[in-house]
Amino acid sequence: MKKQVLVLALSMVCLWSSMAQAILIDPYDNVLPPDGSYGLLYGNYYHAGKLTGAGGGKAADLDLTAMVTLLRSSNYFHVGKVPLGFQVILPFGKVEEKKLLHESSSGVGDIVFGPGIFLHTHESDSLKTYLSYWFYTIAPTGEWDRNKTLNLGQHHWYFEHQLSFNAQFSNFVYDMNLNYYQHVEDSDNKLQKPDRFEAEASLGYQFTDKLLVGVNGGGYWDGNASKVDGIPVADSKAKRLQVGPTIGYSITDKLGANLRWTHDVSSSNDTKGDDIWLRFSYAF
Repeated sequence: MKKQVLVLALSMVCLWSSMAQAILIDPYDNVLPPDGSYGLLYGNYYHAGKLTGAGGGKAADLDLTAMVTLLRSSNYFHVGKVPLGFQVILPFGKVEEKKLLHESSSGVGDIVFGPGIFLHTHESDSLKTYLSYWFYTIAPTGEWDRNKTLNLGQHHWYFEHQLSFNAQFSNFVYDMNLNYYQHVEDSDNKLQKPDRFEAEASLGYQFTDKLLVGVNGGGYWDGNASKVDGIPVADSKAKRLQVGPTIGYSITDKLGANLRWTHDVSSSNDTKGDDIWLRFSYAF
């Protein structure tokens, strides 16, 4: 049981590190919009019924529920002819586990912020492509209690490198992110999270000017095991694969909505469940 609780604690860190950004990609996310400010509101519900082991099988039963809201500000501008961006993401909500830990955590999560630069843009009647790089810093602003396994915050700084791509051809829209995470050691509990690699993609079809339907998928895997006080923790190297449908609708010229469901088709040393995301976007 102690091993299960330790692995669960590490998987909670994995989960909330992903909450702010992982598997958040939606159609048209990676385009270069006109200069200006854009606001996005995400509502997320996640439920997991089990914790998996190293081989992907069930290691423990869970009743884990997360209800998290994200406020995301995206700002685009030019310096000379170079298109740039800056984003800030504020998460808040509640996470609760009723079967194994009997714990909950609520409040504000870790704030994410960072700049981006568009490395390539191509726009023609038959094809549009965009390639950008973003560097995000995640600050330890979230709720954290050293006596709890379950916390919204991670209590240490970490960083994300993101390479983003968008392509539009005919009525198809393809978005993809390649992400790489690096963590600073937590000085209080001597926890060193491993580097993490992540890929996420969305393929949509624009049926009308307002309606888009598609499929989302993504996954992540740790480069090595977590360490506590410099000692690797066995069976703490996590990975997960998600897939599911998405539907988007343009309510007005400035307001859009997207509904997405993804299922954890596989996971190792991590939780396994289902995600529902509802997003509203507004162009100011």
